[in-house]
Order: sequence, then structure tokens, then C-alpha cells
Amino acid sequence: MPLHECLPLEIFETILHLCVGFATPVRNLVTLQLVCRSWHDAIANASFLWGTINSEEGWSAFRKALQMVKGSSLDITYTARVGRSAKIDQAEFFKVARERINQWNSLVVQAPRCMAALAVLRTQKPPNLERLHLVASSYVTPLEGEMVLFGGESAAGLKDVRLARVPIQIPSLHLAGLRALRLEGIPSVSAPEVITLITQSPALEILHMVVLKGAILPTESNTGRPNLTSNPPIQLPLLTTLGLTALSLPFLNLLLSILIMARLRCLNVGCKVDKQPAAEFLAVGMQHLVPLLRSMIVNSRTYKVVLSSSDYYTICIGGLSITITFSHFSMDHFQETHEWLSNHLAIDLTNLPLHLTLEDGDPEISYLEWFTRRTNVTKLTVHRHYDVDTNIDLVIPLLGRPTSSSPPSPSPNWLLPQVDIVVANLVWREGNPDLVDMIQKRQSASEISSVGLDGPLLERLKEVWLSYAGRYPPGPPPMDEFLSDVVRVAGGADVYWEGMKVQSG
Repeated sequence: MPLHECLPLEIFETILHLCVGFATPVRNLVTLQLVCRSWHDAIANASFLWGTINSEEGWSAFRKALQMVKGSSLDITYTARVGRSAKIDQAEFFKVARERINQWNSLVVQAPRCMAALAVLRTQKPPNLERLHLVASSYVTPLEGEMVLFGGESAAGLKDVRLARVPIQIPSLHLAGLRALRLEGIPSVSAPEVITLITQSPALEILHMVVLKGAILPTESNTGRPNLTSNPPIQLPLLTTLGLTALSLPFLNLLLSILIMARLRCLNVGCKVDKQPAAEFLAVGMQHLVPLLRSMIVNSRTYKVVLSSSDYYTICIGGLSITITFSHFSMDHFQETHEWLSNHLAIDLTNLPLHLTLEDGDPEISYLEWFTRRTNVTKLTVHRHYDVDTNIDLVIPLLGRPTSSSPPSPSPNWLLPQVDIVVANLVWREGNPDLVDMIQKRQSASEISSVGLDGPLLERLKEVWLSYAGRYPPGPPPMDEFLSDVVRVAGGADVYWEGMKVQSG
């Protein structure tokens, strides 16, 4: 007897529902119907299976889903990417979708602008809507100003809200009782409004606040400084994920100071700091969180650092991520932050394996020497953006030669000697001979190096991940000779090209 005939129908339908996915739900269902007559009929009769709609499947799938879903709830996703033609025009899509607005359970819109979706929501409130994600590429205020949604009615019933760069009057929604809230790039929302939103949703599990330029704290009348003391603590006993990025530093510190989050497992903090020392910035907002932060990183077996020519650095340890941006990058500031985290979180960052990423910019050998002396870099990523003028390629030759070989040490110093995985998108159409040379020299030197006064044993590379440096990858033929050379000098290390393992021989 076939397996599906041994299962209760409800269990079989649930399994099918889990197999469908969100990217191509209708196409997947139609394919599953081809298995046999029993599957065809079961899928056709289970209207709830057809309730996931994605505009990227096109008109035919959209109409098929609306025909089959009957009165079941709808999870709607509309996507239009910048610089590409949408599969369905946004206005036409919502002209049809609004006829089923009473069935909407979730609405996710990602587009350069979300105006057609907003036009529907401006006057109509989907009565059963639980999730609302409106994500625009840029913020554009209509001539008539920011919109009031749902005809001014409360957004009661919503549990998961993400609003990014959309012209909406946030207070008019009267958001409360949320499980997830993400606000990004909405300049009109104020600091008191943000605090009210958080206070009215004590069951929040996920909270993200990103680039809220209007969230500025009122100043004290006698000093002119931001008032950090007028807000009582906010209890968020279920919060597990918190992201606070590109907020004003005083407001960021205030939120970190007043939020009580006993179950927090993931904290992503980012802000711009030009003159304030790292230790001072971290102490103001995060000192009282130290016991919680320690619990978030206690099981960490590795950590990550990103240094970028865009004048920022990121340090990720376990569930903690800190990003600091500057007008001009400061390695001294990074070192202060690194030391503060190591000391206050009681974690040995000197020996913990580190994944270091260098993005664009001009490589500073002093940076690499500091990481060589003070950390244990085991994985190195060198990344360049195709449209950025950068000399990041010069990192590769630096890694391919020792920095000293003076007696009496039998072993010369090498930059980042513990690295055994290299990732680089520095390959052009003609290949990259510097990469071949670096791999060959490190592999050869690792066979004869030993621990000496000048440094530790040079590790042998185990994995090399390469990809194209331009916007569009070239076809395989131009790369054949280059990849053959890489495989040859790698001496048994695994070599990957554009994510696929290269077979030797």
C-alpha cells in the first residue's frame, strides 16, 4: 500500500504543505499533482495548500491559486527588484488581490516603492491580517504627506510588523500586542513614539530599529544634554532577538539601559562613533548587560571580524554583533573595543579561532601584523566590490612571503600563519597569478617550517574558495588553465570555484 494511503489525510496534507515552500508554491503543487491520481485529488481538495501566493510565479500561477484556494486564508508576497522588470505590475496585482482582502493572513511587499499596496491599505483593513511587511528601496514622501492606513482604524490583530522606508504615520497604527517589530529608515518616528511602541508590546520576541533619524532624545534644560533618566525600565521577558542599528548614540544607550531582556540570545548593535572612546561608548549602554552578554557567547568556538574601507568594523561573537562606523576608520578604536570585549566578557579572544574579513580599501600591513600577534586567524576572506576602486588585491602578495628570516630563528615570520581557509573574489578573466603564487609559497613553506623565536608554525591551507571579481562571472573556458594551476599548487587542499568544488585532474 502506498505510504500516503497509510496516513490520515490531515497528516498527509500537512506534509505536502511543508514541501511547497514560499518561492514557487503553485508550481510545486502542480508538480506534486503529477505523482498519481490520489495525490492530484488530495491536493485539489485541500484548498489551504493553495493559499501561498508569490508574484514571481507570474499571472498564470496567481490566477490558479485564487481559483483553488476558495475561502482559505492567503499569504501574499509581492516582489519587484530594482533594475528588473516585475513579473506582474504592482498596481495590476493588487487590483486583483484586494478582491480577496478578507482572506489575507499575511502580506509581504518588497519593491522600489510600495504605493499600490499602500493605496489598498490606506482605505481598507484586512480583518484577519497578522503579518505586514512593507519594504521599499528608498523613502519617498508623497505630496500629500505620510499616509494613515486602514482608514484610521487601529491595527489590532497584527502580530508581525516590518515597515522599511515607507511613508506611513506610525502612531496612527496604534500598534500593540506585537510579537515582532522592525522599523527601518522611517525619519518621522520620534524617540517617545518608539518607546511607546515597545512598551505597548511586552510580548515582543523580535525587535529591530534601524536608521530612525527622527528618534532624538529631548535635552535637559539646564545642560542641553540628552535626558537619559526620565524613562522607567521596560520589561520584555520573551525578547530573544534585538537589533539597534544607525540610531543616535544617546538614544541607543537609552534603549540598552531601560530594556530588561532576560531571554535575549541575539544582540546586534551598530552606531557611528567618531570621538568617543570605545570603552566609554560600551560602558554607558552595555555595562549592565555584561552578565547577559556572557551567557550569549559562553559556547562560542569561533568569532568573526570585518574591517571595511567603508569606514566601519564589525565584531561577532556568538549571539553578539557590534558594528562601529566612523568618518574615518580607526584601527585604534577597533583595538579598544576588542580589548573591552575580551576583558569584560571574560573570553580569551587571543586564542579563539577568528574568521577575518577584509573588504576593499588599501591593505595596511600594520593591521595584519596586529592580527598576527594578538589573534588566532584561521579563516581569511578578502572581498572586493566590483564597483569600488580598491587595492585590496595587494593583500595576497603580502601573505605569500615571510616578513623576516633573520637568525637565530629557524622559522621566518609569516602574516596570519594559522590561516588554513582562504576565501577571495579576486579572480579576473585572465585569472590571478598572485593567488597561485601565494598558495604555492605557503604550501611549500608549511612543509618545512617549525616553531621558532619569530613565530608559530605556518599552517597548511586546507580549503581555497575563489570567485570572480567582476559583476558577471566569465564562462568556464577562460578559467580552465588558472584553476588547474590552483589545484596543482594547492597540493591536496580542497579548491572551490563559485561555490562548487573543483575536481583535480
